[in-house]
Amino acid sequence: MVEKQQYLYICIYLYSLMSQIISVSDDVYVSLKKLKGKESYSVVIRGLLATKSNKEKILQLFGRGGVDGTKLKDLNPLWKKWSDEYA
Repeated sequence: MVEKQQYLYICIYLYSLMSQIISVSDDVYVSLKKLKGKESYSVVIRGLLATKSNKEKILQLFGRGGVDGTKLKDLNPLWKKWSDEYA
């Protein structure tokens, strides 16, 4: 006679959500709330903390169809000429 071994499987799922409480003044809260929209506060604050140069901000426009890279290169000498004359 063969004995059957029985096993009991237990699955334990631990999930830890790290959150912190910070205090901000009322005017800062209002500003963050306006920026927040449907995003979380963490996403908004993370975006504000990310340091980007003006060049990176301008390059972000490329994906939105607002600026063509080749046209921008063509405008560079004209911009320099205008800057030399008027700035």
